[in-house]
Amino acid sequence: MFHDMSLTVDEVSSLARLEDEKDDYMDVLRTSGEDRLFLSLDWLSAWWGAFGEELRPLILRVTENGRPVGYAPMALYEQGKHWTKVRFMGSGPSDRCGIVARDARADVHDAIWEHMRERDDWDVMELRDMRQGGPTERGARRAFPNCEEAREVAPFIRLSGGYDDYMATLSKNMRATIGRGWRRLQDHGARFESMRTADRVDEAIRWLKELHDQRWRSSSCLGLPGMPRFIENVARRMVGRGIVFHAILIDDTPQAITMGLEDDERYLYYLSGFGPEYAQHSPGNVLLSRIIEECHQRGCGEFDMLRGSETYKYRFNAVDRPQVHLRAVNRGLIRRTQYPLREAPLV
Repeated sequence: MFHDMSLTVDEVSSLARLEDEKDDYMDVLRTSGEDRLFLSLDWLSAWWGAFGEELRPLILRVTENGRPVGYAPMALYEQGKHWTKVRFMGSGPSDRCGIVARDARADVHDAIWEHMRERDDWDVMELRDMRQGGPTERGARRAFPNCEEAREVAPFIRLSGGYDDYMATLSKNMRATIGRGWRRLQDHGARFESMRTADRVDEAIRWLKELHDQRWRSSSCLGLPGMPRFIENVARRMVGRGIVFHAILIDDTPQAITMGLEDDERYLYYLSGFGPEYAQHSPGNVLLSRIIEECHQRGCGEFDMLRGSETYKYRFNAVDRPQVHLRAVNRGLIRRTQYPLREAPLV
């Protein structure tokens, strides 16, 4: 257990125990400067339920005079014999990971990383999907200045003014594709729907599985072990607390659907699926444009397209926001010798 003059770091034994202090956790998260949706307990609990069976939780709590001021939700992965990796809870399905400190306090981050540097029960720490320049990334760099590094982008669209003003910034070809596609789809009776209630979310989950598999076939991320269970769990846990589905329907049959997350300030585009029947009318582009229009109406300031540099994102005038992956090896000559043999280059 780490102590300094005012801060104490101890371990929460399980995610269920962390749920018992959900109000404290969410209070810290609100001012942490880290992602309030991907780091919510609803999201992390759904992730643990789908992927945590073979992992050991490593959840650190920082208190100051008995009051929680920081949490580090992490997990230990056993990779073969005698090699243990630390990762953030949420790694993989979460597009933004981190630890949370009240008011983004640097001393709280430093206390967590100092506690980790004193532990000998891990070999390598892989910290993925941190927002560049965010409190977690800054703290990790202070603690592990010689770590391995890789970068990724998460494009986003700044929303200001009205929807028509935004559309005027797109290329002429993109405007034509969206306008023509929506008219053609409406000729077939298409309508745009937003789904946030429990009954509609259950229906939307089924539609998303069907259309996502049609779109991606063998490369569908919903074909990965644990992902269908995770999507079901997180969507149901977050009804009324950030989950939203949007769809274009023709004769009550979805032709395009998205699963997203939202709060008062932004929308996060998470998963999508499109059917082949009306593909010539660009239902995916049309659906995105309808969601962007709704975001303008709701007064959102940002449409986050999340990680990945797919070409279609830039056709909507998205700009890159960097994310950082860091990897550090624990102390000890044997570990440093084993590290290049056990770990592929970080990407």
